[in-house]
Amino acid sequence: MQITAPDFYKKFSCIAGECPATCCAGWQIVIDKKSLKRYSHHKGPFANRLKNDINWNEQVFRQYHHRCAFLNEENLCDIYAEAGPHMLCDTCRKYPRHIEEFEGLRELSLSLSCPEAARLLLSRQEPIAFITKEKPSSEETYDSFDYLLFTELMDTREQMLSILQDRSISLNARLLKLLAMGHDFQLCLDRNELYRWEGIRRKHIQTGTGPDFLEKVKQWSDDSKSTPELIRDFWSILIPEMEVLSPSWHSFLKENLIFHTKYNDQEILQLYKDFKKTMPKWQIQAEQLVLYWLYTYFCGAVYDDQIFAKVKLALVCTLMIQDLSVGMYQKSRQPLALKDQIRICYLFSRELEHSDPNLNKMEELLDQHPAFSFGKLLKILC
Repeated sequence: MQITAPDFYKKFSCIAGECPATCCAGWQIVIDKKSLKRYSHHKGPFANRLKNDINWNEQVFRQYHHRCAFLNEENLCDIYAEAGPHMLCDTCRKYPRHIEEFEGLRELSLSLSCPEAARLLLSRQEPIAFITKEKPSSEETYDSFDYLLFTELMDTREQMLSILQDRSISLNARLLKLLAMGHDFQLCLDRNELYRWEGIRRKHIQTGTGPDFLEKVKQWSDDSKSTPELIRDFWSILIPEMEVLSPSWHSFLKENLIFHTKYNDQEILQLYKDFKKTMPKWQIQAEQLVLYWLYTYFCGAVYDDQIFAKVKLALVCTLMIQDLSVGMYQKSRQPLALKDQIRICYLFSRELEHSDPNLNKMEELLDQHPAFSFGKLLKILC
């Protein structure tokens, strides 16, 4: 079996009590069966604590004031301290490590919902590379796994990430190219023309991101609304459809998106420009965020055929994080501290990536709702 991970994956180390948003609060932690068995057989003074502070019917740790019963006042885990690290359940031991599973391949990543993982991503200035290793394992087969489609998706993602990391090209031109590629590959898949993918990849290499390409996509863009209007549509369509995981999420949005009602569209466009001028590192950070979403989700299209929706997911999530960053920036007109950018990212990720219904609903809306059409997304990037 092959194991792939970003080159900074092993640099992660939990900062425990120093974490600004512990993963042991706010979420219900599900306990795997092996850990439950260990807890039920544990002997000694800590056994009563385990017995009383686990909901054995629901197979979760009890919570008090939205905090895990085993999270102490120093934001440290009492199970770890009292019973040892081997007693941690799978969820607590693995997080924020995330695994995408494919036949013969596991792709590892660090979830953006973890503040320390977000710091590693946002503070990274050089392009991210990926390391693949072979791990001995028994052969596995997945029912109905389309290995031909998966191979094409892997090759396409590799080309997309190469384009995304070409910093000799403006970021918006790179994102336009990714959007056009996602659109073309989805059409081929819908028409059952997988044999054309290699030719389409060659075509996109040949056309590049020069003046002819940019003029062509500009003609395809939808000019019916301004960019601020289009981005406001993102929020007004997506947020009402999402379940709320954190009670403070909507107030956080309101506080940082108020500039959309405070200023007119021309003033907002100028605010966007001022933000990017004041935050020159944002271009690289946005690149890393798009890469994060593409790497994590793109090849999952082998299971649902939603290629274009996954490219849209990478772009729309990054644009929404940018919008929240602009909202925070406009309060002081000073460069955002890294800790503020990290907070925006992990709060956004927690609401989206820690809810399968939210992630599925977002992909459905990206695929079907006209607010996320090819032409409208082109308009935002042109």
